[in-house]
Amino acid sequence: MKDELDINGLTLIAGGHTAFQLLWAGHELGVFALLSKRPGLTRAQIAQEIAIQSQPARILMTGLAALRLVIKEGDTYRNSSIVGQLLDTDSPQNMGDILGWQALIVYPGEMDFVESLRKNANVGLGRFPGTENNLYQRLVHDPKLERAFHAAMSSLSRSANSMLANSVDFASIRHLVDAGGGDATNALALARAHPHLQLTVFDAPTVCQLAVANIANVGLTERVKTHSGDFFIDAFPKDIDAILFAHMLTIWSPDKDRALLKRAYDALPSGGQLIIFNMMGDDDDSGPISTALGSPYFLSIATGEGMLYSWAEYESFLRHAGFSQTRRFQLPHDHGVLIGTK
Repeated sequence: MKDELDINGLTLIAGGHTAFQLLWAGHELGVFALLSKRPGLTRAQIAQEIAIQSQPARILMTGLAALRLVIKEGDTYRNSSIVGQLLDTDSPQNMGDILGWQALIVYPGEMDFVESLRKNANVGLGRFPGTENNLYQRLVHDPKLERAFHAAMSSLSRSANSMLANSVDFASIRHLVDAGGGDATNALALARAHPHLQLTVFDAPTVCQLAVANIANVGLTERVKTHSGDFFIDAFPKDIDAILFAHMLTIWSPDKDRALLKRAYDALPSGGQLIIFNMMGDDDDSGPISTALGSPYFLSIATGEGMLYSWAEYESFLRHAGFSQTRRFQLPHDHGVLIGTK
């Protein structure tokens, strides 16, 4: 049985909006970067370095210390170990871009979460320019938001794709399509890890332009290609033997996911593999916390219809599409891989 919530937990949840703003301020104003390079500074020194006055600095540093984001030792401060690991700009695990996505996109849109629940629609989308019915198409109207979104998605992919590269036996796969592969972060990681693999990123034309540039920058244009289109409508690339959906099926309703997986099934040869890589919900809908905190974004902003689905739901989607065999691979950080074979 999971422990009951206590008053401290309830207080932190109730003030979660303020806790995030303190975290975002520590990142955006450069406190964490400063203390990474020069631990042991006083509050007055920090205030001078980040160009804020004494009283705001007191409020900020008290908040960061109370949240254990920084550690106060006497009159000086240093980063907590987790901040040093995940918010140091020189760390390969740096999640600063993810905080930008949260601050600029998730935070404003989830102001309308209650109305989104009532209307079963992404009411929060109205806070972003455009008339399209989903966030991904509206992002083109605001280049700053589009850059922030793709930077965050790349960061999420970088932090997770080593797990993917090492958890699946790619030896039998010759040509893999990364459906919704974005700026090619996943595809490039897989190409480096598996030199025999040919990959194609299948995404919207503007996104493929980002992918083309990234692929060229690392000299992998012979092995990693792009295929522009809408995979709900347009044909998948030919001569393939595997399709990957990485952090993609959370976006849409179960009906759309089933229809999309059926299209993927039809595009694969006998023995072809469908790979789902995602954070996975518990089969009894009791968690984990990543599902609880991630799913509201899809309802209130992204499309108004998706969420982080459970292992069992994804397995049912695969069976509905026609895949005769499924295998689960549980990974760290609430991630998992499901493989369906045609």
